[in-house]
Amino acid sequence: MKRITAAFLAIACCVSLGACSDNTAQSAASKEESSVQESITESSVQESSAQDSAVSEALSSEEGEKTEEEIYQDMISRSLISTGDPGRMAKVINKLENKEEVTIAFIGGSITEGMTVGPELCWAKLTYDYLCEKYPDTKINYVNAGMSGTPSILGNIRLKRDVLDKAPDLVFVEFAVNDGMEQIYKDSYEALVREVLKQENQPAVALYFTVIKSGHTCESTMSLVGEAYGLPMVSLNNVLAPEFESGRMVWEDYSDDESHPNEWGHEMTRDLIVNMFEKCDEAVKAADSTEIKPISDEWVYDSRFEGMQLSDRVYQPELIDITSTGSFVEKETLTQFPNGWEVRGNMDEFGEPFEFDFTGDNLFMLTLCANSPAYSDIKVTVDGEDAGTFPTASPNGWGNPEQTLIFSGEKGKHHVVLQPVPQDEDKKILFVNLLGFGITN
Repeated sequence: MKRITAAFLAIACCVSLGACSDNTAQSAASKEESSVQESITESSVQESSAQDSAVSEALSSEEGEKTEEEIYQDMISRSLISTGDPGRMAKVINKLENKEEVTIAFIGGSITEGMTVGPELCWAKLTYDYLCEKYPDTKINYVNAGMSGTPSILGNIRLKRDVLDKAPDLVFVEFAVNDGMEQIYKDSYEALVREVLKQENQPAVALYFTVIKSGHTCESTMSLVGEAYGLPMVSLNNVLAPEFESGRMVWEDYSDDESHPNEWGHEMTRDLIVNMFEKCDEAVKAADSTEIKPISDEWVYDSRFEGMQLSDRVYQPELIDITSTGSFVEKETLTQFPNGWEVRGNMDEFGEPFEFDFTGDNLFMLTLCANSPAYSDIKVTVDGEDAGTFPTASPNGWGNPEQTLIFSGEKGKHHVVLQPVPQDEDKKILFVNLLGFGITN
């Protein structure tokens, strides 16, 4: 195995795992559909160590006089796409240096949540640990809003609850492998980024673009957002692709499955982010002006999902006016969306619809999704018109939250009816977990 050895990490930074005092932490835990392998085993580490000298010799041959440390430093250096405009990062750095309380937030999918390595060894926590060591006399709060298997569409819906309500000073955004290339993802991603930038305390935003084994990444579309708003950007593909092409690394050196970094991969990611932060610090100190630029009125994509809000029976319930819950009862559903409703039974006894009014122009329905014939479909009507029948089961479902756009139209007051219908009409089984709604108004 041609692993770039973990000893290289020492040249980028030495990080203490001790946390700042009195800091808050938030983490999520959920299951993925795909099987998750264990982290690097002791035998594989021993195998890697035994091959270190051979790898070193091969690197010397391929790269001339470059050492392993120099090659690793090249990997770190080419990850940085841009430091962006210095204004917002200057505000964060000044607060850190002046020992003012700072909140650092991370939002993304399972890579940010720490799938496979756990919440203490994920890149977000390691980045936080670095900042705690760099600024030991500053109170730094940590918010990890990573959620497995979710795209920026759902990230935009839960942004206020999971991130903005904590008043962050710096927000890292990671959705490049959870999103698709369709327009709905582009619009949601930009709306999320702009919403953070619009906050009164003028937080900084940094974008991290990941990549999976198949090569999928939305870096090409997301980086246009970063360029338009002058944001720091970091690319994992810029790091890995040249190493794979040269034969110095294979995918399995970075990941034990198709997408998630192993322990070494998270440590390397930390180094990429540390490099970004240090380069931003240099840019701030070299800048003639650190005035924060106003947000452009122009959008890269479309503004249709601007100001998205989450509503359930506890969080912002006033956004929907429930006229009847029908056969649905209050239910503690998912850990990440605990304040929902459930219908469970058969069509003859438990088939009454959930009805409510909302004011707005876009409506997402949030449901629990699983691979099971017991999970019902939901027939939706809006203002008396059929809006479609939507499944709450999927071959790829694993008990994850799923968002479905069930209305996009004229802004105003609308009446919505959610009618559960069985997948199998002969069996008439009904089972739905309704988690909440996403609304633009």
